Amino acid sequence: MTEQLIEGSSAGITQAVRTVAIDVDSVLADVMLIWSDEYTKRSNRAVTKKDITAWDIPTILPVSPDEVYKYFSYVWKFRWREIPPTEPKIGEVTKKIHRKGYRISILTKRERPTAPYVAKWLDLHKVYADELLFVYDAVPKANYPFDVLIDDAPKNLVDVVPPKSAILFNQPWNTTFKWPVRVNALSEAEELL
Repeated sequence: MTEQLIEGSSAGITQAVRTVAIDVDSVLADVMLIWSDEYTKRSNRAVTKKDITAWDIPTILPVSPDEVYKYFSYVWKFRWREIPPTEPKIGEVTKKIHRKGYRISILTKRERPTAPYVAKWLDLHKVYADELLFVYDAVPKANYPFDVLIDDAPKNLVDVVPPKSAILFNQPWNTTFKWPVRVNALSEAEELL
């Protein structure tokens, strides 16, 4: 846990500050709406977000893993303004979490060229964050410092062990994954914190 000095207190007295790590894709930003639109345009095959029923997209669509990442990169670089938040006023929800005393870490795995566009998207939607961590390698998110992780990818939750905890953000690709704490919106997660 991170420690923060209490303002106006005696030197050396600290208060524990809990950190909430929040994923970007499909937790803050509803990117699969635009990804599926881009896939439909390029493949001439009508696909919606609801059709993406597996995290590993190439197992359900005729697309290579490399093409999946190319579509994500394209969407973030050229269509980032079109990506809606997963709920209205997402920035206000993050501020409510912060006002409850949590430190907010935006923790997102991605292709390096998309990072500036993700930052612009977060600013556009007034998402509050104490830190923004872009992960480019295969280090599991569970290895990063947080107390609670909010993510839509089962593979990011399986390595989270106490005292850390995780909240699964419901999406069509994780409906069969067994997880004790699930939410349909970040505002639901805020109420649980």
